[in-house]
Amino acid sequence: MNRQIFHRPIPSLLFRLLAVLILYSVLRILFYAFNPSFFPDATVMSFIYGIRFDITAILYTNIAVILLMLVPSKVVAKKWYGIMVAILFVICNTFAFALNLLDVGYFPFSHGRSTFYLFDFVSDVPNMGDLAGVFLVEYWYLLLILIAMVAVLVIVVKFTSVRSVPEFYSSPKNAVVHVGARLVILALSVVGIRGGVQLKPIGVNTAAAYESGRNTDLILNTPFSVIRTIGMKELEEKHYFETDEEAYAYFSPIKERSENNTIDFPAIDNVVIIMLEGISSEYSEFLAVPPRKNAGYTPFIDSLARNSIVFRGKANGLLSIVALSSVLGSVPSLFDTPFSKSKYITNRIDYPTKLIAGKGYRSAFFHGASNGTMGFTDLCKVLDVGEYYGLDEYPDKDDYDGTWGIPDYQYLQYVADVIDGFDSKFVATIFTLSSHHPFIVPDDFDSQLPRGDFPMQHTVAYTDMALQKFFDKISKCSWFDRTLFVITADHTNFTGSQNIDYERLYDVPMIFYHPKQDTAFVSDKVMQQIDIMPSVISCMGIDGHYNAFGNNVFDTLQTRFAVYRNDDYCCFMLDGKKIRLYDNDSMRLVGLVDGSAEITDYEQNFMKAFVQCYNNGMRNNTLHSE
Repeated sequence: MNRQIFHRPIPSLLFRLLAVLILYSVLRILFYAFNPSFFPDATVMSFIYGIRFDITAILYTNIAVILLMLVPSKVVAKKWYGIMVAILFVICNTFAFALNLLDVGYFPFSHGRSTFYLFDFVSDVPNMGDLAGVFLVEYWYLLLILIAMVAVLVIVVKFTSVRSVPEFYSSPKNAVVHVGARLVILALSVVGIRGGVQLKPIGVNTAAAYESGRNTDLILNTPFSVIRTIGMKELEEKHYFETDEEAYAYFSPIKERSENNTIDFPAIDNVVIIMLEGISSEYSEFLAVPPRKNAGYTPFIDSLARNSIVFRGKANGLLSIVALSSVLGSVPSLFDTPFSKSKYITNRIDYPTKLIAGKGYRSAFFHGASNGTMGFTDLCKVLDVGEYYGLDEYPDKDDYDGTWGIPDYQYLQYVADVIDGFDSKFVATIFTLSSHHPFIVPDDFDSQLPRGDFPMQHTVAYTDMALQKFFDKISKCSWFDRTLFVITADHTNFTGSQNIDYERLYDVPMIFYHPKQDTAFVSDKVMQQIDIMPSVISCMGIDGHYNAFGNNVFDTLQTRFAVYRNDDYCCFMLDGKKIRLYDNDSMRLVGLVDGSAEITDYEQNFMKAFVQCYNNGMRNNTLHSE
């Protein structure tokens, strides 16, 4: 082949884009190689389907390069112009490669491709520099891979430097041919950016349609996921029922304290909600579903659960920022971005926490990370949580773990002291921290705790021990015997495990413990994070109206369900069935855990009512009393 052809604008451009496309495929292979346990059903077609999304991402990120190289002028062959275009080409694609490599390491934590929310997350974590340093040290080989790929780009650029351009205007024929060729390439680029000639451009939900959604994140690439979530669309107004009032016959977000017809709790003056970072039910010998391959690392939590009321707990998402609005606000995140980062966070909503605050209870939130982490500080203000205790308020900064914040043992001892100083009835929420990457257990406890098969288990054991020391301390406090403790987790985390059961991906503890309660049982009914506050309000005996998308689990007349978003699917769990609805539009059934099960008319209407009330309430800002 005549190498001179690669020194002309169009062949040079096409060769560069082809090289980037090949590197994207290499990145997908690396993504799979580092995360094989997440894709047990991966096929060769998964990688082939991914090329469609790679092309779109490449054309998006290289659009400036494409336009500059197609300029019908001899300036394209100038040395300074070629250097400028080459630098732009390397920078744009290096950034795209870095995003893909980030997810090679981060996917086990997020269970999904990063979205545009990643940049909000970075801006919301004050100590991101420390975390980035830890990530680079632990995943140093990803940096080497990035450097190698940049080197390939540099070689490609050198091999395809433009040295000559056609004589565009030597004749009318040349003008038509060369300008026409550029117009054709631009037209094909538009088609490629759209992902084809279909009516709508492809999106994340397009990838979910391949292979029944089993390998969506393998098919996608991170730049595509980030680009497609810029300027996330509004929720669509729904009219499955003619009016929202008709939908209320099946589901209503308008709540007041419902009857507790399951159990009578002893006197409750205070409530402590404990959100465990990443600790799935599967780490508990008592809570895990057989065969319990990852269990045995929460002996103290197990001891509490045996003396508590326990439900089959489900998280409403897989991110901490999603969990906080679910647990305290009873609002799940069922659209492209976490609720607390969406435009709807400015809505007037009668949150259950506002009702509690209005009844004179002191409210506080405790999290040992830097203040402002993941927007928790602002969200607590929105939810009318009166006091925030983060890293800024912690008295001894020498306890800082160098990455996230204050280790659980020290922090929970501090929390016990602060709460013991409260002089009125209170509702306190504690969010633990240590059972998280980089899975650091302080030296004082490192050798005392079981290590397990992967690092997460070691830190779970540490948090469990820290929780036991916390209860040992507060059990001597005067307020302890009049306090209801609700123990759950923000989401699950199975990083490093070779025994991931995807049916358990949303399983979190859901424990109601009262020191004076003499009744204990394990319910087979599902309970989700958004059910916590309606249930707590019922147990506390507080009257008043509020808005919540969950139900009181102690009222047997209310429908038991769980809901979460997975890619572009809205997923429900109803009566033991897992139901996936495509994009919340047609409410079309996608799949069931039990393929032979039938969805009843009531279940169908309940799901439609829930989505209509959620979408319309958010869009029209009607989740408040007049």
